[in-house]
Amino acid sequence: MIKDYKKQKGIGMVEIIVGLAVIAVTFWAFFELARYNLKIQEQSRLKIEALSLATEAMEATRSVRDENWTNIDSLTSGTQYYPAISANKWTLSSTDPGPINGVYDRWITTETVFRDGNDDIAVAGVEDTKTRKITVIVEWNDHGTIRDITLTSYLTSWIID
Repeated sequence: MIKDYKKQKGIGMVEIIVGLAVIAVTFWAFFELARYNLKIQEQSRLKIEALSLATEAMEATRSVRDENWTNIDSLTSGTQYYPAISANKWTLSSTDPGPINGVYDRWITTETVFRDGNDDIAVAGVEDTKTRKITVIVEWNDHGTIRDITLTSYLTSWIID
């Protein structure tokens, strides 16, 4: 059976419109996928940079401790301190230097550490004057959502009485 395509007027135009619609939807989907990919890459970059800043702050605090334990022991528990370089060495200042790279806020806090009867760290017990809990927090605004990285460690005085 032979079809007579001359009798099917207008079919070519409908096929062209449907084909263009399929192409447009496909391009739109690829565009949205690329846009989503860029957003995820930006979020990952910000998180990696924040983690690097948090790690740097923890190392700065260790450096302050290594210089002299009283630099850590004299800090007020729960108060925010900001790592800063002064005279080519790390210090912990109570003055907020402002956002890092215009994006990140970073600070550390210290907490008193207690030990139980087994000499394990506990919520209550005997105060361990040679150990402090250090918490580093890095915050940033990600398109209206506040995100943060928090690192916690215990620092101990290496000086034996």
